[in-house]
Parts: sequence; C-alpha cells; structure tokens
Amino acid sequence: MTDNIKDTTKQDTDQQDTPVVADETPAEEIAEQENVEVTEETTVDEESVEDDSTDQTEEKLPEFRAGDTVRVFYKIIEGDKMRIQPFEGIVISFRGSDVSKTFTVRRIGADQVGVERIFPLHSPNIEKIKVMKRGNVRRAKLYYLRDKVGREAMRVKEIKK
Repeated sequence: MTDNIKDTTKQDTDQQDTPVVADETPAEEIAEQENVEVTEETTVDEESVEDDSTDQTEEKLPEFRAGDTVRVFYKIIEGDKMRIQPFEGIVISFRGSDVSKTFTVRRIGADQVGVERIFPLHSPNIEKIKVMKRGNVRRAKLYYLRDKVGREAMRVKEIKK
C-alpha cells in the first residue's frame, strides 16, 4: 500500500526553486495589450506625495526647545463631547526619538503648586502648539525649576532679538 502513495513534496520544491523572471516590457506595450490609455496623470511622483505629508506636520509642530514657553492645545474627549484645553508652561525636557518623542511642560497652578504634563510630540490629540516666548537656556533639561518657588520658578531668560 505504501507503493501507491506519491511523494508530492518534491514537486512543490521544484516549483519554488525556479526563478521568476520579470517581464521588462514598457508601460506603453502593456497598455496596448490591455487596450488601456497611458497618460501622464496616471503616474504618481514620489516627491509630490512626500511634500504633502511634510506640509501637514510642519504646520502642526513649530520648532521649539527646552526653555521656551509654549501653549499646547490638547483635545480632551469626555463621553461623546470633545473640547480643546490649552496648557501653557515652560518646556523643561525632551526625550525619546522619532515617533515616540515626548516633551514635558511645567507651569505653576493654583496655590503655587507645580503642574507638569508629558505630551507625545506626534499625538493626534494635539491640535496645535503655539510658542509664546523663546527662552535662552544653557541646559537641555531644566529640572532645576522644580526646586524654585513662585514667580522665580517661571522665570527664564528671553532670547534677545
């Protein structure tokens, strides 16, 4: 009975081993075969697609760094309602890279309590970021502001124009 069973694995491997040869016919010849008109509009330039995507991110994310005072307009969803809440403060740090980059904003809230929020830089919930003041600082991380109290905690030298 074992003689009647065929070995099909060899046939499958033979088909996999044969190289696939790409047909190098121009688009015009393919269009003639399929009776389709070739126009310049059907081709997509990669440069134009890249330009469209970078324009959207440039509008959304202005250039800012540690020491700048920014106002972040963040979307808050409560049930079926959506509202935009601004959060204004000093950027004290950036961390991460590429898509997972985050920044920390610190402000002084009621009763002189420091409030910090960490925002993902590429979050879809950030409506816009507005730079209020440019700060002139010598450090990348401004954690020393946590130890300061009152007005002194929100004071960073401004860049001279």
